[in-house]
Amino acid sequence: MDWRTFIEAMPGVVYRLKKHPDGHFSLPYISPLIVEWFGIPTTTLEQDAESLLALIHEDDFDEVIASSVHSALNNTDWNREFRMVKPSGEIIWLEAYDHGRTLDDGSLEWTGYLNDITERKRLERKLAASELRFRTFVENANDIIYTVSAEGEITYLSPNWEKLLGYSIQDSLGTSFTEFVHPDDVSRCYRFLESVLAEDHKYESVEYRVRHARGYWQWHTSTASMVTSEDGLNKYYLGIARDVTTQKKQMEKIANMAHHDMLTGLPNRTFFGETLEHNLSRATRKKRALALLFIDLDHFKPVNDNHGHAIGDELLIAVAGRLRKCLRAGDVACRAGGDEFIVLLNDLDPLDQTQDYAAMIAERIREELAEPFEVDQLHLSVTASIGIASFPHHAQKLGDLLRAADQAMYRAKNEGRNCVRMAHSETSDS
Repeated sequence: MDWRTFIEAMPGVVYRLKKHPDGHFSLPYISPLIVEWFGIPTTTLEQDAESLLALIHEDDFDEVIASSVHSALNNTDWNREFRMVKPSGEIIWLEAYDHGRTLDDGSLEWTGYLNDITERKRLERKLAASELRFRTFVENANDIIYTVSAEGEITYLSPNWEKLLGYSIQDSLGTSFTEFVHPDDVSRCYRFLESVLAEDHKYESVEYRVRHARGYWQWHTSTASMVTSEDGLNKYYLGIARDVTTQKKQMEKIANMAHHDMLTGLPNRTFFGETLEHNLSRATRKKRALALLFIDLDHFKPVNDNHGHAIGDELLIAVAGRLRKCLRAGDVACRAGGDEFIVLLNDLDPLDQTQDYAAMIAERIREELAEPFEVDQLHLSVTASIGIASFPHHAQKLGDLLRAADQAMYRAKNEGRNCVRMAHSETSDS
C-alpha cells in the first residue's frame, strides 16, 4: 500500500499546511475527504488555503491561528478542538493534532490530522445537561468518564476504565491519578487541573501517557470541568479521557513518511540535507571533521530491464541494509534518489587521519556491495562507484562539500567503476 492509499483510507483528514513569508496560507497536501466536508477542491487549497481557514468559527479563529503559529515557532506538537461552519451553515466540531516547525526561508509548516468530533461534543453537552443523561452516557460511551477530588484522588471511573486499561475499578478508586500517569507527564496534568480550577482556558485539554495493566503505555487526552457538590462544601473534577494511541501512531507514521524514503526506510534527501547542515554547523563550532560519501550503483539499470522494477526495488532495500551494517550509530545514510545513496560520517577528529578513515569505510562499503545479492531466488550483482569529500579538508561550505563528493564519485565512474576516489582539496588546481 503506497502512502497516499494509506492516508486516504484514514477516517479523518491528513494535511500539510504552510504559512509563507508573505503571510498567505496554502495546503500543499490535504486528504480528498476535505471536499466531502466543505466542498472546496483540493487543487484550490494547494494554492490558497484562505477559503478553508475562513470557515473556522469566528469565536475560535483567533485562538486557533495564534496557538498554531506559536507551535510552529517553538517546534512543538499542537492539539485543539474548534468549530467550523460549512457552506450550508451547519456548525461542526473538529479536533486537530499536528506538529509545527519553522523552515529556513521563514515559512511556518504544520503536518497533522483532523477528526470530526461533532458527535462527541453533542454527547458532552448532554452530559452537562442532567445527571440521568450522564449516567446513561457513561455506561455506554467509548471514552473513560472519571471524577477526581481536588487533592487528585480518583473517586469515580466509568466501565471503560477496566475495558481500556485492564485495571479493576474497585481497586483503582481512592488512589491518586499519579499512580497511573507517566512520571514525565504528571506535572503537565497538575497544570491542567490548576487551569480548570482557575477557569483559565489556556489548557483546554491535556495529553498524557497512562500505564496499561500489562505494563505498556497508552496515550490519552482529557478534558475536565470543576464541579461543586450539592451541599456546596466540596469541589471535584469531572472529566472525559479518550484513548488517542492510534492517532499518535498515525502522526508518527506521517512524520516518518515526511523524512524517510518510503522504499528503503533510509532518510530522504530533504531530511538528510537538514541533518547535514546541522552537523556541519556543529563541526565548525567544535572544530571537528566530517566526511561525505557519494555512492552510485554500477550496472543497476540492467537489473530493472531484465527482471523488472519490483526486483530492482528489493535490491535497493538490500543495498540499504548493507549500508547500515557498515556505519556507526552516529553516522547517517540516505537514499538520494534512484540508485544513488549518500553517507555522512559524523563527528570525526580533524587531526586523526579523517580522510584515511573515510576511505576505509568507503572501501568496506564497496566490498560489501560487490558481494552477490539473493533477491527472490535470483543471484544479482552490482558494484558501487564512491566519491569522498571531507570537511574541513576539501571544502568549508555545504554546497561546495556536496559538489566535491559528487565530482569525486563521477571520477570513480569515469575511471573504471567499482572504486573509491577522494575529492581534490580546495587549494588543488587538479
